[in-house]
Amino acid sequence: MDRRGSYISSQLIVINDKLQLLYDEIGISEDERNTRERDLYSAVSHALEQQVEEVTAEKENLYRSCHDLREQLTTMMAALQDVQDLDLSCGAGGDLEIKFPLMSALESLSKKHEELKGLYSERYQKAHELFENLRMFSSAMEGLDVENGILALNPDTLSLTNTNIAALEAEVRRLSEEYERRVRIVQEDANQIVTLWAQLGTSQHNIDRNILACYKDKPEMLGLTNAHLEKLGAKKNMLQEEKDSRLRRLSATKSAVQHLWSKLSEDEAAVRAFDRANRGIALHVIEAYEQELARLNEKKRDHMHIFIEDARQTLQRLWDSLYFSEDEMLEFTPAWTDIFTDASLAAHESEIARLEQLLQERKPTLALIDAYRELQEDIIELEQSQQDASRLMSRGPGRRDPSRLLREEQMRKRIAKRKPKLMNDLMTTLRKWENENGRPFMVNGERFLDILREEEVSAKVRIYYLNGLMTA
Repeated sequence: MDRRGSYISSQLIVINDKLQLLYDEIGISEDERNTRERDLYSAVSHALEQQVEEVTAEKENLYRSCHDLREQLTTMMAALQDVQDLDLSCGAGGDLEIKFPLMSALESLSKKHEELKGLYSERYQKAHELFENLRMFSSAMEGLDVENGILALNPDTLSLTNTNIAALEAEVRRLSEEYERRVRIVQEDANQIVTLWAQLGTSQHNIDRNILACYKDKPEMLGLTNAHLEKLGAKKNMLQEEKDSRLRRLSATKSAVQHLWSKLSEDEAAVRAFDRANRGIALHVIEAYEQELARLNEKKRDHMHIFIEDARQTLQRLWDSLYFSEDEMLEFTPAWTDIFTDASLAAHESEIARLEQLLQERKPTLALIDAYRELQEDIIELEQSQQDASRLMSRGPGRRDPSRLLREEQMRKRIAKRKPKLMNDLMTTLRKWENENGRPFMVNGERFLDILREEEVSAKVRIYYLNGLMTA
């Protein structure tokens, strides 16, 4: 008999023997005896079957516990693929097969589960925190792409290798930097908006209270999505354009006012008081300057001759700079009349603007002409100095200056070196200008190329003459 059933069997035999003896001593009939034995067997059988059911349930519970542990171990092992030096076998075959006895299997599985639980829980918690950060950043910056579809992954089934954790950390870091960058942009734009409101004198009715409440300490509350950034940027740009427009408007008006203050000799104390009372770029400041300009223009009409005379002096400076001939000057007839009206002043100002533009266009050529004329003055000065015989005397009032001959020689060398290049550059520039403009370049009524050519011929004649004297 199996030893595991020997105790129950032996006890049943002992009890049965006692019953049979008692039945004999009592004298119970065979039929009665059989009836009593059947009732007894039924009671014993019921108790044994109940015990079998309880033990079967215990076995199933143990198996389910083993199965659950095996499933958890399988998940953890799959998630911790990069973990080295861990014995994850559960059975002779090194796999996770559940083998009898179950209590030994449960003990083995529990031990292995305990070995992995700490590391798995740490990485699992880390992954969940990283996913939560990713969702938070993605939600705050709606429309921002998260790399590699990370948010579509399930952190409960994600492989928790160091490589994957590092990838999640890198993405969180990238989004964190983007988040901070957007916060800075929002704060900078909001700061500029508040500053522009102050500079423009914006009324309370037109100020966004939300921006005013958040721009210092909680700019993220203004929104960090692309749409929020674009809207805030557009508001800032609109205010900046308004500021630039006002600055241009004020600058032009202020310049005209200051010019008229000077020309009309306005009281300096009144001018300073007006300037102190009207600072900034608020609309009322611009309007004050425009009203002052209107007042000064009205006053200017009573002193028109002062402005026209000033314009004529400017015209003369431009004519001189452009080397205009007398005929070219006379072409502008308003400058030679005794008419002092708004129309005459406007004509003068228009002509000044035209000549200033012309001076700017001819500036490179005129610079070469100026250099040429200066060189010619040096040549005349040198020739006059050489014709002064007294410079060679060593006695008397005009006694000899030892350094004078040295200076003459230095000037002669400088002229000899500079003149050929200057003549070449000037003639090249003049030819190019005439080809582009289809007319001669005039200086004091003469074509300057003709003047240069005559100078070249004269220089060759002088050289020829001097060579002849030297030969003779």
